[in-house]
Amino acid sequence: MIRRTLLYAWAVGGLLTASCAGDTLVHRYATLPADGWARRDTVCFDLPVYAEDISGTLTVGLRTKAGLAIRDIVLAVEQCDSNAFVFRRDTIRYPLTDNEGDALTSGVNFHQYETQHVPFRMEKDREGCVRIYHLMTKETIPGITEVGIRIRNKED
Repeated sequence: MIRRTLLYAWAVGGLLTASCAGDTLVHRYATLPADGWARRDTVCFDLPVYAEDISGTLTVGLRTKAGLAIRDIVLAVEQCDSNAFVFRRDTIRYPLTDNEGDALTSGVNFHQYETQHVPFRMEKDREGCVRIYHLMTKETIPGITEVGIRIRNKED
């Protein structure tokens, strides 16, 4: 009974989110390990199959703890098809603090950032994924709690 109630609540929440999202096709976050985001920790977001060709934008979101010890982060963002073939790879350098080390977003314990938009393409009736990993020289980056993606169907 509880399982059915949770499933129903999840489905209703998904419908409400989809109805309010406009041209947003995917908006999802993944939690990173509490001890830090290691270079070998690739975050993969599986994408649904679309009934039409998608030509839009991809935005990467980061959620961090306050007092993050790095100024900016460099990310690799790969768009893959169902065979794990990478058909687009972008490198994003994103500032997290200003020159004085203050966060660029407001927040008490946590901060949320969104990177610039990168082009996103997906052919209809194809499965795919988006993979993200960091390209920092430090092996493990502490303080980043979640990474996510937002895919919009129209170019901004």
